[in-house]
Amino acid sequence: MLRDLLSSRWFQGGFAFFVLCVGGSLLYSWHVQRTTAAEMERHDQFTQGLEKPSEPRRAAVVNVENSNETTAIVETPTEQDSNIAMDTEPVLPSDSELLDAMDAFLSGDVATEETPAEEVPVSPYGFGPYPEVPAGLPMNMFPAPSANHELMRRVRIKLISQGINVVGTTMEDGLVYPVIKGTAYVRWKSYWRPTGKVTYISRFKGHPEDGARLDAIRFEKGKSLTKADVPPDIKLISFEDGAIDPYQFLHLP
Repeated sequence: MLRDLLSSRWFQGGFAFFVLCVGGSLLYSWHVQRTTAAEMERHDQFTQGLEKPSEPRRAAVVNVENSNETTAIVETPTEQDSNIAMDTEPVLPSDSELLDAMDAFLSGDVATEETPAEEVPVSPYGFGPYPEVPAGLPMNMFPAPSANHELMRRVRIKLISQGINVVGTTMEDGLVYPVIKGTAYVRWKSYWRPTGKVTYISRFKGHPEDGARLDAIRFEKGKSLTKADVPPDIKLISFEDGAIDPYQFLHLP
């Protein structure tokens, strides 16, 4: 039976695998021991070299431009130090050195992610950034419900900044008419009669109070208004002269 076992291919294969595993383990253990011994010997040589008196290190003073205007000291290695530089690990800079280096590259004028640029509201109709709303006007003037509304509001703001007391605006055929107390926009018409040419106001609009006064005068006279019927405190401007092209006035493309 033992002879059959020894002649079995499975037994022979298993025995060979066992011998290979044991032999490989012994070879690896021997290799590790030699490597460890070599490392220890090199470490002892390195330690002995450090214990020997050596030449003093030469220090070079270099001015580093940074926000604190500090002075950095850079050590220049000697020839003896260069011989062991390959076997030593690099010396990591300290926290203070890292901070000095960051101060040298970063200045107060550089924008960081912590201080993003302020976003400026822009018109959705392509008119650029919104103008500053003067005191006394509603702060919710922008965004406007339409492009024409925004144009009228921009014209009003600019006129107010020029010192004109504009209480509102209207628009006809793309032209803006400021609503100013004491100013009426009129359209003139004329006709001939035996006594001569008669010019009258066929249409007018302006401040509600001025419009109410002109309507009352026309109702009282029972006829169309002429320039002589208008009170002197109401300035008459033709529709053509009083119209404002918002694109030209606001310098928009």
